[in-house]
Amino acid sequence: MDLIVVGDVVVSGWTRRPAGDPPMPGDSAFGLLRGGDLTIGNLEVPFTGRGQRAEKLVAMRAPLSGAEELAALGFDLVSLAMNHALDFGADGMRDTVEALDAAGVLHAGFGESITEATRARVVPVGGDTLAFFSFCSALPSGFDATADRPGIAPIRVRQSFEYDSGFLAETPGTPPFVHSSAYEPDVRLAEELIREARRANDHVAVALHWGVPHCYLPAAQGPLARYQQPLARRLVDAGADLVIGHHPHCLHPVEFYGNGLILYSTGNFVFDWCDGWNAESMVPRAGAYAPYAPALVQGPWFESAVFRVRLGGADGPELRLDPIELDSDSQPIMPRPEAAASILAQVAAMSKALDPSIVVDDDGTVRRHR
Repeated sequence: MDLIVVGDVVVSGWTRRPAGDPPMPGDSAFGLLRGGDLTIGNLEVPFTGRGQRAEKLVAMRAPLSGAEELAALGFDLVSLAMNHALDFGADGMRDTVEALDAAGVLHAGFGESITEATRARVVPVGGDTLAFFSFCSALPSGFDATADRPGIAPIRVRQSFEYDSGFLAETPGTPPFVHSSAYEPDVRLAEELIREARRANDHVAVALHWGVPHCYLPAAQGPLARYQQPLARRLVDAGADLVIGHHPHCLHPVEFYGNGLILYSTGNFVFDWCDGWNAESMVPRAGAYAPYAPALVQGPWFESAVFRVRLGGADGPELRLDPIELDSDSQPIMPRPEAAASILAQVAAMSKALDPSIVVDDDGTVRRHR
């Protein structure tokens, strides 16, 4: 089973640059979405024209026509459990689901109850089936589904903060160290659901909205928050072939673990300006988060990749990366040769920190050196 996986996706009806033939640096990279059995992305925005704006730092929405655009671009399946899902309430996400269903784009991660939100979307591919889950750890208050409240599928995180008073007196302004661990009841539920899905299907993939965006994470603590690797490994141990991470808006390491593959962050793929996310909203303004607003669309934001994953091989999942760049409007383009080489080198360096046997070849193939 050949999967094409990308990270965060925001579409809002833009006119797209046509793909080159053959594609050259600067040409549209949307053509990379074609050629697999299934194309998967994280839908980072609700499609709706109604609902009440949530009281949070960034609240976004895009037109209902975005669902048809996703289908036209080649998306087959999207995750919905993310920190913008209920930016315009449950009605906003109900509109999104209805639009996706009408466009023929499958989805997982939102429901009218916790049972529905955590249910796997089973997708037939050839003679096999893929069970796809979508969970969120980057969880605004009240966004998680409960037995009697609509919302998204949660894997909550508990945090504590450690500091040395003597060191802080000598180096004031230094952030404390953040310890974090996934909330055990949520993890056990996810494990149980994955084991169930594994017994009934050929393959299991889990989308996880988690981690820390690049502009918020102190370099000394990054790139992964402490809860991420233990959580991902437990999901693989439960039966997941593939864990797909997103939310940090940059690329993070990849890891082969047991019989699974963990993509800690798949970065951005396309990020249109939309209601609540536009050039004006990124201008610094008074408040604690003002310095971070421009940083959200700088640096690592523009370096990404398309992840080509093959499931079902005798030696476990296989992975190849097609590097991409995002242009000044956050549209995916074919990378300059030097940018492509840099992206692959960065992924290799980060991944080797987790597993020194990781090798990233010049063609983007990621493997373990035997």
